[in-house]
Amino acid sequence: MAASARYWYRVFCLFMMAMLSPFSIAGATEKPEQKPFLASSISSTTPFVGQEILLTYTLYFRDVAPKIVRENSPSLQGLWAKESGQERYIHSTQAEVQGIAFRRAVVRQFRVVPIKSGNFTVAGYRMLCSTAQQKMGANGEELHELNQELTAPGITISARALPEPVPEGFSGAVGTFTLALLADKPTLKVGEPITVKLVLNGQGSLFTLALPKLHLPESFRQNPPQRTTTLNKESETTSGSVTETVVAWPQSAGEYHLPALSLLLFNPETKQFSTIHTQPLTLQVEAAAHTARENDGTTKSSETEKNETLSPLITPTAIALFLLLVAGATFLALKIHRSNTKKSKLQTGQHAEEGESAGNLKRQLLSMLEESGINTPGSLTRKELNHALLKSDLPAELRSEIPALLDALDRLLYSPFGAKESKTPDQITARCKALMKTMKSDMLSR
Repeated sequence: MAASARYWYRVFCLFMMAMLSPFSIAGATEKPEQKPFLASSISSTTPFVGQEILLTYTLYFRDVAPKIVRENSPSLQGLWAKESGQERYIHSTQAEVQGIAFRRAVVRQFRVVPIKSGNFTVAGYRMLCSTAQQKMGANGEELHELNQELTAPGITISARALPEPVPEGFSGAVGTFTLALLADKPTLKVGEPITVKLVLNGQGSLFTLALPKLHLPESFRQNPPQRTTTLNKESETTSGSVTETVVAWPQSAGEYHLPALSLLLFNPETKQFSTIHTQPLTLQVEAAAHTARENDGTTKSSETEKNETLSPLITPTAIALFLLLVAGATFLALKIHRSNTKKSKLQTGQHAEEGESAGNLKRQLLSMLEESGINTPGSLTRKELNHALLKSDLPAELRSEIPALLDALDRLLYSPFGAKESKTPDQITARCKALMKTMKSDMLSR
């Protein structure tokens, strides 16, 4: 009886271990499906409020890269988000998932900042893809396609509140930064323009922080401040600078002191608040020179005499004839300039045609589409591109041929395992050159 009880106890323990460890067992005995799938990742699931993190959606596939037909954006409620620009057809890299070779490509990226503490679920990103089921035919076109809807797994973000007590005056600067107050000149004259800049450099939440107020002396006449953000590169944390620029004109002479400015920071690595400061700025404003006024007084009489002598010679007829000649010359110059510009663009495209790689042909074709009036064609999905072509002035045969050629070029560029042909097949090259020649003729005839 005791032996029987021990036997069933061991069976029960093995059963519970299997139930509690499904990942390790599945990884050892099962293989992932070889169909395309989406993966979600985030640089941190436990950021502080105001801390920027990077949300990434990656497409995994085998064989020919699928075409993105339609997308649904994820739900980002309770979060500030800014998408990083991505071209729809991007280069992929090799990857291995549970021993199976795939290729992966980043299709969407968002810079995300939680604006309050709590748990937030980011979900709902879906994609409709068109995948080739057979190899290319002799003319480079697909013989059969299959539409698939892919859904990315949801991600939960647990935003942590900033440590208490939060210092008074904190304005959302989370990261590591430096602050500087600069002027383009230390000395100037009354009425002369001066440019004053407040520059924040570093890594962190550059898009959501507030800079300290830049106050100039009351006697300075000034334009409204202009704010610009410059990024160094794409990375997990935004890196770059935020600059607030003010152009001003002092109205009276004297020495003016701009006090040091300060900004409260929170460093998520050390979990501590700190304050950074600028150096104070001193401006020396000198009185304007009077030489110009004196010269104006001494030469006024002689200039008046000359004007009075010449004025009878300038008749209304002479003025009208002069204006007519100027207008004609201006119109002719503009016409010649536009003609030369158009020919130069087309000649540049013609020289670029000499390269016969799939990448060169695709860049030439996208460049010509942009010249024809379609903005950023490389970032459009096929559905968006077809819609833009319907609204364009291109002939119907070109509107149907362009997507087919782009599909053929993409299959060569994004073939599996990075195996790209050094030379595009002659049939596709000939079709591309013929199409671009027709587009040039159509553009010149407009």
